[in-house]
Amino acid sequence: MTLELDRLAPELQRMATAAAALRQSQLRRADQLRKLLAERATDWAGIRAGLAAAETASDPKYFRAAAPLSEREPLDTPISPGPPPPQATIIAGDGSQIMPDRHAAFLYYLINIGVIVYHHGQGRAPHIQTFPEIFYPQIEDDLTEDEPGFDKSQVTIARDRAEIETLANLSTAYRGASGRVLTLLDQRLLYWPMLGERGSADKVVADWTRAMRHIYETGALLAGYIDRPGKRSVVTMLQTLLDEPEVDWKSLGKRPQGNELTDAGLYATLLGPGQRSPVFVDISPANRRFAEESPHIEVCFFYLNAGASNLFVEDKLDPNGEARAVARVDIPRWVAEDPAAVADVHALIYDQCRIFGRYPYALARADELAVVGRDDEVNLNVMIDLAMQRAGVSGSQTAKQSGKESARGGRTPYKMGV
Repeated sequence: MTLELDRLAPELQRMATAAAALRQSQLRRADQLRKLLAERATDWAGIRAGLAAAETASDPKYFRAAAPLSEREPLDTPISPGPPPPQATIIAGDGSQIMPDRHAAFLYYLINIGVIVYHHGQGRAPHIQTFPEIFYPQIEDDLTEDEPGFDKSQVTIARDRAEIETLANLSTAYRGASGRVLTLLDQRLLYWPMLGERGSADKVVADWTRAMRHIYETGALLAGYIDRPGKRSVVTMLQTLLDEPEVDWKSLGKRPQGNELTDAGLYATLLGPGQRSPVFVDISPANRRFAEESPHIEVCFFYLNAGASNLFVEDKLDPNGEARAVARVDIPRWVAEDPAAVADVHALIYDQCRIFGRYPYALARADELAVVGRDDEVNLNVMIDLAMQRAGVSGSQTAKQSGKESARGGRTPYKMGV
């Protein structure tokens, strides 16, 4: 039986009407905050006072905001990219995985990291490489529960850790390369996994920050590129300057529910092609932990219009651009405090976006290298089955999985790609 799309048509029309109303509400809020930025663009003392008052009045569980890194960059002034350095080495990495399936014949999971080393301005072809690794039960593993096997959130964490650790190792290999060495992730730098009751984030964060410190020690630059970001840190900072008695200070900075104006929505009305925002420091308990680990790895960020056209035209968002071309670029403090390094990161990333169109070419190629397709998984399972036969180990799918496949007649459910 197929999805009866015609039954959804009335609700889809109501959905579109609600989206149009939400867009207008966000535009009105963006206009208000743009005016506030112009009025308080260099009111550094007022901004500090507003943030201090908000931190005192808010709930520390929720409060997340941003603070200007320095007083050199007025808050209402977009910064255009300069020319990229003549030579640079960009090391971009991304990861993919095959998740564990307890209904499959054999239990395992796979992580594959794809890396491209792009030799900017050096007249050399990029170097590409993949790093696949398979994980399977060992004697000491506990597989006795009703949900035996590996926890899928742990697989995601292991993939993320492998991404940054691979970049850290390659930053050592390319130490001393001509020009800048920029390591680039398709990932936030302020990494803090949500583990719930399954374990503490301490070890995960320690592994992540250790890799960041490794990259710092090699002299390389580091950036995390976040496409279509959802943070409201700058918006929250501006809210602390508004005289709005209805503001709920206790929940100020709380994660948005999907209908509030985001930083990207605000900067879609401010930034022209290639332009960036000032650099901000992330204010959050997680970032305080990073700074305590090492002041060099405290996470800062700026917003970048990675598109090729203006997004703000005659008081309306360009319907072809909207906020989708505004990315957030995370950088550690060792990069953020060096204006020349920030300029090079800005110029190199935008240069990469111009190659591919609104997204860095090197990251797109790293994703292409990393992704594990359905055919790859089928072929891997054949190899596993043959290896098991040679070892005298037999296996079969669960009855549930066999029944599903018979009922589907060979069809597979739609799944989002990695």
